[in-house]
Amino acid sequence: MAFARLAFKVLLILLVLLIGIGLVLPSHTTVERSIVIHAPPAQVFPHVNGMRAFHAWSPWTDIDPETTYTFEGPDTGVGSRMAWQSGNQQVGAGSQEITVSQADRQVTTALEFGGKGSGTASFFLEPAAQGTLLRWEFQTEFGWDLFSRYVGLMLDSMIGASYDKGLRTLKLRIEQPAT
Repeated sequence: MAFARLAFKVLLILLVLLIGIGLVLPSHTTVERSIVIHAPPAQVFPHVNGMRAFHAWSPWTDIDPETTYTFEGPDTGVGSRMAWQSGNQQVGAGSQEITVSQADRQVTTALEFGGKGSGTASFFLEPAAQGTLLRWEFQTEFGWDLFSRYVGLMLDSMIGASYDKGLRTLKLRIEQPAT
């Protein structure tokens, strides 16, 4: 009986600690990657300003060839939308829609992950000495979801490599176009 009481106290202390730590963890997370592309912003912008164009170099396209993609709205700019559905848990289901489009400067999209969260992704284009500095940023809010706050600590390691891969693919696509 004494062991059960001690085990209960230890579990209670651990639970209080987990909740307490979760409450002080950040309620939002940002993942950011960037690359210099040897082309002017006007040449880079079309590759991020439409969901079909994004799909052509997206780092997630190759994960599950069976994924179903649906495109809606205009081909480019605000309202360009892509939805996806996959049986692969790495891909899942969701949608992405352009909400901000500033020519040669910025594109922001709203992301929905099939009831498993949401966020925004933005592309920022800045003229650079050798072409364009393209910054890709993902932001999400967790609110009071303590479990998601813990996941937020690992988000960079979960999607950062995919962002790097996508940016490298886009760089090659622009700098070495197919002939």
